[in-house]
Amino acid sequence: MHTRRTTATPAALAARTVSKPCARFEHDGTPCGRLTDRRDQWCGTCAGFHRAQRPKPKAAAPRRCGRQSVVDAPEPLPLEADDAHDPHLNVTRHAIDQYRQKHGGDAQAAETEIRSLLENLITTGEHRHLERGSWHAWLLQADEGFTLMLSADASFVIGYSTAHRERTYAQVKTGVPSRSRTREKAWVLQLQDGLPIRFPKLVLLRFARDVLGINFTRSTGERVVAEIFARSQQVLPDPPPSNAGRRRVTDQDGLRWHFHYEPGSHPTVSHLLWEQGHGPEAAKAQAEKK
Repeated sequence: MHTRRTTATPAALAARTVSKPCARFEHDGTPCGRLTDRRDQWCGTCAGFHRAQRPKPKAAAPRRCGRQSVVDAPEPLPLEADDAHDPHLNVTRHAIDQYRQKHGGDAQAAETEIRSLLENLITTGEHRHLERGSWHAWLLQADEGFTLMLSADASFVIGYSTAHRERTYAQVKTGVPSRSRTREKAWVLQLQDGLPIRFPKLVLLRFARDVLGINFTRSTGERVVAEIFARSQQVLPDPPPSNAGRRRVTDQDGLRWHFHYEPGSHPTVSHLLWEQGHGPEAAKAQAEKK
């Protein structure tokens, strides 16, 4: 890509940085404030969110249908791990804006974290080559659900995307849990401690009412969770590629299960829906006809 020259390592650069208060937030929105000398302004001890509160989800933009193809890389990626921090490799404003829209933070922090992600993807990620007519680019992907797009000569980071709602690569790697479940009441979460799958309260309410014929309360909670967990395991599908996305499965009684997968987290049953002609309402309507 360019003539290599000796540059300071990220660790050496961090050592030269004056300690400042951590600019991140805990799960409950509390600012951290611990002193840190890291360039990404994270102490590495707190939850590490750029925003005090989880942003409200936006309507998904329609996907463009193109003739872009992904093929095996025709040649090795012309980068080594140290190149991620070389000033000759540029991170575009578009990639920085994509990162900030997803995670928050300022432009400097976004570029620092993109370069750190790139360093990891160069050594551990999957490298693919994109082709669309005369247009070419590199696609670097992590098993944890993070993707960077580089220019054809690998001298520009031109795009960023992730399957995660808010957490950064560093947060996922250090095991910071998602904030998407923090609004659930503590007793509902405690009922699911140790389970390899998660059920939001609305799903538990519907299952208790429509399947078990009872109300979901503190007194019935253990039974409801045990029953829905056992039934979910009978229809649990294989996760999607990179453990990111959704799967829908209908069981033998006509109950459709919506499974949501997010890298670094347990799968979640996000919704339950009866197929037409099934469920308590269908049974009630059929009984009224007789």
